[in-house]
Amino acid sequence: MRAHTSISNLLIAAGVALLSACAPFKLEPPDGFVEVHRYSSEARMKAQDNVGLSLRVFKNVRGGTLGYWAADLVEKLGLRGYTLVSQTPARSRNGVVGTRFDFDYTAQGSDAPKFYTAVLFVTDERKFVLQVAGDKAKEAAYKARIDEIVGELKVRGCKVASKICKGPQPPRLSTGGAPQIAAPAGGDEGVAPAGAKAEGAGEAAGADPNAGAGEAAGKPVAPG
Repeated sequence: MRAHTSISNLLIAAGVALLSACAPFKLEPPDGFVEVHRYSSEARMKAQDNVGLSLRVFKNVRGGTLGYWAADLVEKLGLRGYTLVSQTPARSRNGVVGTRFDFDYTAQGSDAPKFYTAVLFVTDERKFVLQVAGDKAKEAAYKARIDEIVGELKVRGCKVASKICKGPQPPRLSTGGAPQIAAPAGGDEGVAPAGAKAEGAGEAAGADPNAGAGEAAGKPVAPG
C-alpha cells in the first residue's frame, strides 16, 4: 500500500512538472502581488493598492514579428486615447527580445489619470503582453519594478535558430501615428476586437488587467 502511494505521488509530481514545462509562460507573483487567476493563456494579479498586473497570450501567425505587432498595439492604443511616453528594449529571463511601452491615459467616464505599461514579446508560435496599470499617483512606485518583473518572466514558442525571438527592435513609435508595417502572412489579425479570445481563453482580448482584481484601469488592447 505504501509503495503504491509512493508511485502515485511520483506520477502526480511528474505530471505537474510536465505541464509546467509545456506551459507557454512562467511567471510567479512578484512581491506585493497576489494571483487572482491563472490559465494557460492568461495570468492576473493585483496589489493591495489596486495596481493590476496581467499576462496575456495570443497565437502568432506566419510572418508576425515584434515590429509588426508593436506598431499595431501602439496604433490601436493611440486611437483609444492612450499617449505613449516612452519605448525601451526588454528581454525575458530566457533571452527572448521584447519591447516595453509606457503610456498615460484617462479612463472613460473618469477624470483620474492612470498609467499603463505594456511589454510585448513575440515568438514563432505566440505573442505575449505583460500589462501593469493603475492610478497615476502609484506610477513611481511601480514603473521602476517593471524591468525586474519582466526579468523573471519566461516565454515559450521559439523555434530552433529563430529569427523572430531575437529579432530587431521596432522603430521608434508614437501614438500620433505609428509606422505601417506589412501584415504577416495568413491575414492581418491586428488588435483583437471586442469579443475576440486569447489562446485557449474565454475572455475578450484586451481586457483590463485589473478586472476582477480591484479598481478598473481602463481597457488596454493587446495584439490579437
